[in-house]
Amino acid sequence: MSKTGLLSVASAAKERDALSSEQKRQLVQRVISSAALSRSSSLCSFLLFITEHAISGQASKLKEQIIGAEVLGRRADYDPAVDNIVRVRARELRGRLDRYFATDGKDEPMILTVPKGSYVPEFVLRNATPANAEPPLGHGDRTATAPEPSLRRHWWRLAAMFLITILLTVALTILAVRPDRRASLVPSAGALRDFWGQFFDKPNEELKIVYADTSFALWQDLNGKTLNLGDYLGHGYLAGPDDKLLEVAARRATSPADITVSLHLAALAGEFGGQVNAQFARNANAEFFHRGNVVLLGSRRSNPWIQVYEPYLNFELRQDPQSRAPIFRNRSPQPHEAAQYAIPASLDDQGAEEREMESYGVIALLKDCGGRGLVVLDEGLNMQATQAGGDEITDPQRLDTLLRSIGHKPGTTVSPFEALIQIRSLPGGYDAPRVIAYRLHPEDSCVNN
Repeated sequence: MSKTGLLSVASAAKERDALSSEQKRQLVQRVISSAALSRSSSLCSFLLFITEHAISGQASKLKEQIIGAEVLGRRADYDPAVDNIVRVRARELRGRLDRYFATDGKDEPMILTVPKGSYVPEFVLRNATPANAEPPLGHGDRTATAPEPSLRRHWWRLAAMFLITILLTVALTILAVRPDRRASLVPSAGALRDFWGQFFDKPNEELKIVYADTSFALWQDLNGKTLNLGDYLGHGYLAGPDDKLLEVAARRATSPADITVSLHLAALAGEFGGQVNAQFARNANAEFFHRGNVVLLGSRRSNPWIQVYEPYLNFELRQDPQSRAPIFRNRSPQPHEAAQYAIPASLDDQGAEEREMESYGVIALLKDCGGRGLVVLDEGLNMQATQAGGDEITDPQRLDTLLRSIGHKPGTTVSPFEALIQIRSLPGGYDAPRVIAYRLHPEDSCVNN
């Protein structure tokens, strides 16, 4: 390499090193909240995983086999030469990053890239010259790292979700303490105002978010059990004899869908001049729900607090007693409605998040009695359905379509309702969300928690 080329590389490296960790993490949060990535939970988790490892000085762990196992749910001993899922996702991620920095991020002073042939991300100033990409990974590079032992394929997914929980806490903290990130204009009309205006009718109003405990759902799956909120609060499941299963249960893990929806809610709260108070399901208590507006994410198996509100719902999440498939039970089927809506009980080795299928979610708006606050439930049969539900209530166009489908009159405050949505669940995303059934609750209806 010429002397000029060496100086160029050295200059770019110096500028990268000058960027703070906080600046890099803030950029990542803006990217995953953008239209380019927000609908793809798997790409968001991929990007979060590689950027956090790079920022924390652990870039040496960003090997194809490790990413496949810890982020994309493959077995620890899978063969990347046969299964190229990581390379496919990396290529897709590079395209999404290019789209972001050409559209929503065109004014970003810093650019995030993932050089071809590498999984180590680079943060460079827009006017800087990126360092040369690492050479392509050969078969020897992919197999040099010995696979770590695991309990099951789920164990590696849990590890990735554990990291996501940490990143969610960091991201929401940044949004909470940085008022300059809030929009200067409050949405004055449209579906967002009709739905969310009643949540932020006072200055600096707080929106409470309770995100799911994925490790609790995994523990139930591994043990073939279904526990309730009392079991969850009593922590009896943490006193079993199997040390490995105890470690699974003790992990504080959430899903990529929950981090994406939580960040969208935080941004929305800022637009209304409000703030968020996000809590992991295991950290919440009865007092947390006593007063104020709350959004609950996940299913009753991963967020048992949803069980408090189930008596007031028509569409209730349960498990089929024979097949153990997750289902939404329709308590009072109307003409042309099914008695239940389910996803397959027996999924292929890739799991529910990596299989193309029909899936379902429920979005509900309820009122607490005594004027204590409002409650929103976003509950899905799988991660993509929860993601779709979150998009339905935070995206202006989608929310407008949702409200019109349930007969809402634009320009008026949205009354209590519940809507069952159907999606086409895809690996890394979803398609074609639509309301297939709904119930309007009486104006004066309320729930006692």
